[in-house]
Amino acid sequence: MHPVFIAIRRLLCVIALCTSTASFSQQVCSTLTVTGPPQGPPSSWVQDGKLVGASVDFIRHIAKEAGVKEVKFIVYENWSQALEATREGQVDVLFSAAWSTVRSQYLNYIQPAYASQNLFVIVRHGERFPLRRYDDLKSRTGIAGLGESYGDSKFGQFVEKELNLKRSNNIGESFERLMAGEVDYMLAYENAALSEIFLRNLPGKVEIVNTFPYRTDTFITFSKRSKCYAGLADKFSQEIAEAKQDNLFFRLMNKYRDIFNQGAVIFDYRKPK
Repeated sequence: MHPVFIAIRRLLCVIALCTSTASFSQQVCSTLTVTGPPQGPPSSWVQDGKLVGASVDFIRHIAKEAGVKEVKFIVYENWSQALEATREGQVDVLFSAAWSTVRSQYLNYIQPAYASQNLFVIVRHGERFPLRRYDDLKSRTGIAGLGESYGDSKFGQFVEKELNLKRSNNIGESFERLMAGEVDYMLAYENAALSEIFLRNLPGKVEIVNTFPYRTDTFITFSKRSKCYAGLADKFSQEIAEAKQDNLFFRLMNKYRDIFNQGAVIFDYRKPK
């Protein structure tokens, strides 16, 4: 066979192989599995056994714009289980994840961050104390949920090295142990904290310390075991940046704050069916 025809044949084989590989990649990522906090309205919570909320709609929008055909949201009992499932590659995407070096070993963070939250210090009514320095927490016993991270910040290092901090299975347990007098304060991010106070009818029974020791950006992340990351990372990043320009997440939060407040008298998101 003439050398020119041989070269053309090889080129066509390469093109066919690339096309096949691209098609396979698209097939793998036509469906994306996603999870996130089950107890953090209005960002996300469980209703009728399904994840709902602002972050859920936000992820669905980002994925659709990135070309994903189907998004499946997986419910786990608590945040710690959601983290572990993503680490193991049981789901592709985890949302509402704060940065930490440890998490970056098994999560790929998509820039930019799409949201942020203050960390609340919550105490029983009448027991609020001034929080001017981190050291003001050292003489007290606190509690926080399993899997909650404060990143590699100065506060995160302080928590690891200096604080007497117990861990609970979820925010509901943290409130129960606080109200039982087992601890002096609890740490919780604002969305989950405010919704739990509302559901448990705790206004007037608990107080939030005036200063916030930590504020975190939250990200959409991919499991490092997900086959979808390479093909979707850049698209997700672009779509998140465009959505932020449009204030999409802020508008979704306002929408779902009203939905949660109106529906909380009917259902309790803490008990997925």
